[in-house]
Amino acid sequence: MRFSNILLLLDTEARRSAALDRAIAFARNESAALTICAVVDSIPANNLRLITALTPGEMLDSVVAATLDRLETLAHEVKARGVTADVRVLVGKAHTEVARLVRSSNHDLVVKPVVDRGSVRARAERRESTNLMRHCPCPVWLVSAKDFNGDSPIIAALDMPEEGDTNSELNEHILRVARSIALTEFRPLHIVHAWRLFGEGHLRARGDARSNRAVDRMVEREAAKRAEWLQKTVGFAQSESGRIAMDFVAPELHVVKGLVRQVVPDLAEKLKAGLIIMGSMGRSGISGLVRGNTSEAILARSDCSFLIVKRPDARLDAKTLHFSEEEALRSNRATPELNAPTIEAAL
Repeated sequence: MRFSNILLLLDTEARRSAALDRAIAFARNESAALTICAVVDSIPANNLRLITALTPGEMLDSVVAATLDRLETLAHEVKARGVTADVRVLVGKAHTEVARLVRSSNHDLVVKPVVDRGSVRARAERRESTNLMRHCPCPVWLVSAKDFNGDSPIIAALDMPEEGDTNSELNEHILRVARSIALTEFRPLHIVHAWRLFGEGHLRARGDARSNRAVDRMVEREAAKRAEWLQKTVGFAQSESGRIAMDFVAPELHVVKGLVRQVVPDLAEKLKAGLIIMGSMGRSGISGLVRGNTSEAILARSDCSFLIVKRPDARLDAKTLHFSEEEALRSNRATPELNAPTIEAAL
């Protein structure tokens, strides 16, 4: 997938980070526009009485000017690396202002550094990142400093849609993004589907050996059904170039019984993965909170980079998506087979 308009979100100190390196590399490889921005919070009302030498407006202008100066210095360094970057300073809540800028300027990817779990401000920073993922209308890539290994595996998580659900479209979009990054960066790709048998705990609570054997058979059938679905989903592509691309990546499939919030970080730790890719329906309200809590739980348990993909919209051109894949394939010669799914009860 080709990203053409990248927004890099840094803190007001505009420090160098793995996210900066990632954004520069993508902007260079994709010939994409790059904007570096920082968000200055408005002055809290209870702090206004502490300001005597400057008015609140003057104080805010001073902070904005200092932040802009740091961004311009950083943009000058970025230009020396072959990428021209615009700079922006926003005022307000980060997730609100960034979402507004994304809509008005048609950004198709937001890149943001994420701190390690052990840092002092990890909890507040991860909450801010979760809010950004919920509100931003385009994919958000949280880049971890620990994702330093360029050939570390990528994990893409898919959810089996219920009848009438629109998750099929989202799953296809996740696969396009995942295989494109894997092709571009020559990284192994693992695709995981976590599942549970509805009511299994209640059925087993009866404690009858005969009924438990029946439940075991139900679990086996459900696992086989999920494995067959994942194989078909990954093998499906809308174009010949997409099928060739997925064959070259040769993803390894995992069908794991358990909760997504447990399965994904456990698999990431087991594989020493560097990037987790998941989808979001972009909903608000109770459904949005449930999905947000799942993402937040995974963020809290993993130091991987994290890419949240939204449902495709009118800004995404299918021809553009396949064009970058075809370019990547021209530079490769081997075409390995698609790996069969593995069914796991526990990691």
